[in-house]
Amino acid sequence: MVFDLISEKWLPVVTTSGQTDEIGLATLFSSAGELRRLVGQTPTMTAALHRMVLALAHRALGPATEDDWAVLWRRGDLWTDDVRRYLRDDRERFDLFHPDRPFLQCRSLATREPSGIARLVPFRASGSNATLFDHTTAGDRLRLTPAEAARWLVTLQCYDPGGLKTAAFAGAARASERAPANNFGCVLVEGATLKETVLLNLLCYDPLAGEPPLTYADDCPNWEDPGSAQPRPDERHPRGWTDVLTWPARRVLLSTGDSAETPMVDGVVITPGTRLRSASADQQDERMAAFRRPIMRGTKRGRFELRPVKLEEQRGVWRHAEELLLPSDQRSSIDQSDRRRPAALDAIADRTDSGLLPDDAVYTLRVYGQQLDSKAAVVQFWQEESVPAPVALLRAGVGSARMGDVIGYSCRLADDVGFLLRRLDKGYREEFKATPPPELELSYWPHLTGPFHTFIVALGKAVAFVTGEREHTAVEAWRGAVAQIAHAAADRWVYGAARLGARELSMAGKHDGTFRHKLDERLALHRIEVSRFLRPEDGEMM
Repeated sequence: MVFDLISEKWLPVVTTSGQTDEIGLATLFSSAGELRRLVGQTPTMTAALHRMVLALAHRALGPATEDDWAVLWRRGDLWTDDVRRYLRDDRERFDLFHPDRPFLQCRSLATREPSGIARLVPFRASGSNATLFDHTTAGDRLRLTPAEAARWLVTLQCYDPGGLKTAAFAGAARASERAPANNFGCVLVEGATLKETVLLNLLCYDPLAGEPPLTYADDCPNWEDPGSAQPRPDERHPRGWTDVLTWPARRVLLSTGDSAETPMVDGVVITPGTRLRSASADQQDERMAAFRRPIMRGTKRGRFELRPVKLEEQRGVWRHAEELLLPSDQRSSIDQSDRRRPAALDAIADRTDSGLLPDDAVYTLRVYGQQLDSKAAVVQFWQEESVPAPVALLRAGVGSARMGDVIGYSCRLADDVGFLLRRLDKGYREEFKATPPPELELSYWPHLTGPFHTFIVALGKAVAFVTGEREHTAVEAWRGAVAQIAHAAADRWVYGAARLGARELSMAGKHDGTFRHKLDERLALHRIEVSRFLRPEDGEMM
């Protein structure tokens, strides 16, 4: 039985004309200029598939230098001689059911009794675990097509929760850590086509020259590494960037039914794999994440490690625009933490400075992630968010440094107003000894995403001196949006209290008056804070 991932249809894509399709790896590279996006069934699947494609692209294309990257950027597709040669020479490694080295699997697990394939799919229950969307259990004999199984297999290696797994052999360990991508929001820079997206996320890759940093001569993806096919769980440092992208977090073996004509995957063995031990204290081996160093008063900053930016269920990832967009070598004049943005954005800034990319371009950051429970064993939610990325803000320089302060104060404004709303509701509830519900914040945070995107794009145009764009106009619009959304949220809150009775309305009115006063004070403070960092002609109009 053969399922060749190079030619078989299994990767879900959207074309530039808006049609959906499934294609193989060869078609993805040969038609990348005609494809809009690679989109999985879940945000985690989308992220995992992109990480796999990027690892393959690095192994086949490099690019070793920026000149090599520029040649690829000028092409209409990615179907180069190097890609054809790589897929031809390594074809057996991309067979999902290869008798010796099945793709991302461990043939030695054939002696273990397979569980139901539901264990491969995170929104299906396993044993007594809770589910996201349904109540299928591992005992139900779910079956997957080879294409479906391949997609979930790639996703599992990136996002499988921790907990007890099947022992690889008698006496082997069963405890496993959560797969590495659970620890951060995975950031992908999106271009106009899939070809642009792949290239915008490619770094200079030359293992023999140690590029990117912490990449060594023996770096290789999971499917090239013989060690990932050994059943014994282990732990080690990454060998390089493609090793990180395809980290073998689990040892897996798929099993199929009896029908050879229409094979269906109905069983899987999942055992602990390789535990990732970062090669640097500040996690520099993960390059698709943004990091921030929190500051704790009265303690030296250097004692705290960088923490990855993660998605939150209510508050948008745009709140971390500084960490996502701005160069790490900028030091803001306000009291903020150190930061490190995804490596692709540093590369884009450098390529723009070299004239390889237009300086007025606006790309999109797609941020993918999932949240596990307190035991890191059950998926609670997954999500995808986006943030616009104007190239003008990505480049280091005086304008970008000033905008770092403006963005920082503007994000802090939203946080502080959110705190005032929470205090409004908390004070009212304490009068009645009731627990504050989350409804008030739901009337605030989700409504800020659109205005913030508009704000960031407008700032980028202003920094790039686009005709008709002024920094103060963007800042005023953002401040006005925060005020309007906060007032609307408070209005709905007061209306809800009024429906409960006269006493409740009277008490709500008291706390609402305090909130409106504090809100006006905070908005006025923001005007003063940002005026120092706008161009003089803009500041005069504030």
